[in-house]
Amino acid sequence: MTEHNRHVFPGEGRGALAEERRTAPSHPDMRLLEPFAAQRAIDLTAFIGQWPTRLQIRMDTAELSAMADRFGLEGVCVSHIASIFGFDTRSGNEALFKETSDDGRLWPFAILDPTEPGWELELDWAIREGARGVRLVPGYHCYSLLHPEASRFAHAVAAAGLPLHVCVRLEDERLRHPRLQTMAVPYHELAEFIRPHPAVPIVLSGLRYQEWYSISAHLNDGEIADRVLLDMWFTNGPIAAVADICQSDVSARIGYGSCAPIQTPEATVLQIAAAAIGEESRAALSRGNAARVFGLATGKVNGINNRAISSRTR
Repeated sequence: MTEHNRHVFPGEGRGALAEERRTAPSHPDMRLLEPFAAQRAIDLTAFIGQWPTRLQIRMDTAELSAMADRFGLEGVCVSHIASIFGFDTRSGNEALFKETSDDGRLWPFAILDPTEPGWELELDWAIREGARGVRLVPGYHCYSLLHPEASRFAHAVAAAGLPLHVCVRLEDERLRHPRLQTMAVPYHELAEFIRPHPAVPIVLSGLRYQEWYSISAHLNDGEIADRVLLDMWFTNGPIAAVADICQSDVSARIGYGSCAPIQTPEATVLQIAAAAIGEESRAALSRGNAARVFGLATGKVNGINNRAISSRTR
């Protein structure tokens, strides 16, 4: 379900209107989402900014904070759409750090391009600004994960103690604008990218959970990284799909991700909330798997790059 089909729920909007909606009685339909909201979930994939081909696909930090209120989120890994489509990544990242600074639940994930000259300086700058992770969009920035600089970049991110997020796709291929065609990252490239970095938390966004088997087929025995997560927004379909995930051997790799505002967040929230699964499985999908991979139980600040947070210069 894409953003232009979404319904307005209490909590959305700006200023006085936003406050009125936050304090208004909850829409009856929101009761369906309560089993999810009780989990204090981590949203692995979200964005602020304007999607260039659809006027309705846009979100600012006030709306993202309202979404966090609505769904009871503990944290949202957020990037700026302008860093995908701009002439550089810096402008969008500058806006990201500035606009997320007032809400500690909004965890800025800087979008960088490892094939762009000077990426080392951009990564150092993002760390100083308080980046909680780094996001790559190879299909939109037109490079292969087999590029030598991509491997050097991953090593540098690992040395900084940051998680690394790779957007395999951001839209269903059938919904792309005909003048904005991109390719999903190939399975073998993902495997070759994962292989040298077994200790780095890596989020793969925009995969169906069955696609993990196609990726792992390119990995040798003993190379299956325990710190790889797949977000859920592309696992669209009937609610029963979530029960299938929980019965699979991929279940420990799956975490909630909305891909808001490009996708309608209520779709995946409802899948998790209404699925015929136990509360232990619901908690793992909503928060537990992400918390384990990000290291929240180890005493780090939100589990993500304590050093980068303490060195923030603003």
